[in-house]
Amino acid sequence: MDSLYDRALSEVGQEGKFQIRFDIFYNALLAGLWSLAFNNIILALTITQHNCKLPERPANLSEYLWKLKYIPIVKEATGDNGTKFSACLIFTANNDTEACSIYDYDKTWFETTIPSDNNWVCENELNVVNIFSYSKIGETVGSFVFGWLGDVYGRKPTIVISLAMLIFGRLISVLASSSFVLFTLGCVIASFPSWSVPQGTATISMEISSPKRRANVATLRLVSTSIGLCLTPLFYWWLRSWKPYMIFTTVTLMPCLLFSWKIIESPRWLLVNREYGKCIEKLKVIAKVNNTNLSSNIENDILTSGEDVLASSTKLLGPLALFSGWRLAINTTLQLLLWVCVTLNYTAVLLSSAETSYGNPFLDFAGQSIAEIPGYFVASWLADRVGRRYTGMISTTITTLIWIIYVFRDFSGTEWLQSQWLGTFLVITNRLTITVSYYIIDLLNVELYPTCLRQTGMSLGNLVSGGAAALAPYVLHLGRRFDIRYSSAILIVTTIFCGILTSFFLPETLNVKLPETLEDAQNFGRRNRNYYMSVRVKEETVDSNLPGNIPNTRH
Repeated sequence: MDSLYDRALSEVGQEGKFQIRFDIFYNALLAGLWSLAFNNIILALTITQHNCKLPERPANLSEYLWKLKYIPIVKEATGDNGTKFSACLIFTANNDTEACSIYDYDKTWFETTIPSDNNWVCENELNVVNIFSYSKIGETVGSFVFGWLGDVYGRKPTIVISLAMLIFGRLISVLASSSFVLFTLGCVIASFPSWSVPQGTATISMEISSPKRRANVATLRLVSTSIGLCLTPLFYWWLRSWKPYMIFTTVTLMPCLLFSWKIIESPRWLLVNREYGKCIEKLKVIAKVNNTNLSSNIENDILTSGEDVLASSTKLLGPLALFSGWRLAINTTLQLLLWVCVTLNYTAVLLSSAETSYGNPFLDFAGQSIAEIPGYFVASWLADRVGRRYTGMISTTITTLIWIIYVFRDFSGTEWLQSQWLGTFLVITNRLTITVSYYIIDLLNVELYPTCLRQTGMSLGNLVSGGAAALAPYVLHLGRRFDIRYSSAILIVTTIFCGILTSFFLPETLNVKLPETLEDAQNFGRRNRNYYMSVRVKEETVDSNLPGNIPNTRH
């Protein structure tokens, strides 16, 4: 039987003009602008080609011979005995070598970046790695803090505070870029709210919409953030320098912050927290736009019987409950390992997008970002036809093969392996398959945990995911500064053992009755990974707490 809130929402309209307008302004426009500001730091921290600044070259001497006179030749990090001019050393008058005091940067595409302005290269290159890592740690902690804020103080104040911190943090980084400490502090402040803005608006939308709209809401939010990520490099290409680029992509959020007070608070949240008068007020706002009415009977029921709002409350369980049974502990551990695989792969690919370009780095970054959009739909189609497990196995297997091909590209002189078209194809395909893997792990997080532990399980996944994301910059640094085989080996081994094998041993959740109690979860998948609880789920028996078929979280 429908809850009191469901009956009230049915009266004021679950699919009317209010919901459509909300989605256009917040889950499309705001999500896209937020993505611009949240991800602009990735390109701004690109390390461009560089070497020691040399005296002016005589006209009668080739560039190669001129460099040979001043710059030592060193072994490449590819490990194939290849050599190149050092990017960090220069000959002294005594024919010894010393570190560069002044650098010359390639300005073909980037007029300036943060590393080029501050000389965060060579021995100072670790500054860039640390900034990315500290930001990811900030995201991890922030996901817990703002998740708690959203549940305790409401979705609306969480969104407003998150917007303010993102803008404030980015402006600190721009204004104090000469100080590593202040710049890093700004990055951590900006990353601390994590994905609270798009997740918060999507949560409100799902809580004021019918169940069949929820998948569309999640899809709209994910696609919008990917479009924002795709537009990010195009603005850099236009502005060329990192400061105007960072300012432009950040201040576009200012109108959203100024008018954020107009965002409606979730009536469901207000009702659960016994703010019955405010709940009725928000329901009437929805009804006015949808040209409907909230009946006096429902209004009186809300004021007098608030505990009928949702399902009866359940005992709060801590994170240790996720390991309270053998099968549940295995399922939890497998999911956490899959989080490590997917996040490490995604973060490594994202952070190296501009540096591994085979042509125009801005168009390559945009092309890789746009590949995420079909990735969502491919993942949804495969997940509903071949199952979650097999889709995860397929995507992680393809990702592993791509990393192996990269190794052959680094060590082979075969012409077709070195071709630009193959490099572009591999990068875009890798981004698409990793997006599919991300979809699957988010979906499994929603489906494998019981209702009473679902939020706890997703929070634990965010924690492990954040830890893996913080390690990714160091994996890239290892390959860039020492030997590319090290980072390739780490990604290959991680994807095989934490991706392919983990997906194989997880239980299938396609068309099965999902666990609702702790006891259900402790037995889920115990007998048969494919068909445990093999009762085909009809549409009306789907867990009403699920946010739809498309997941609601993303790192």
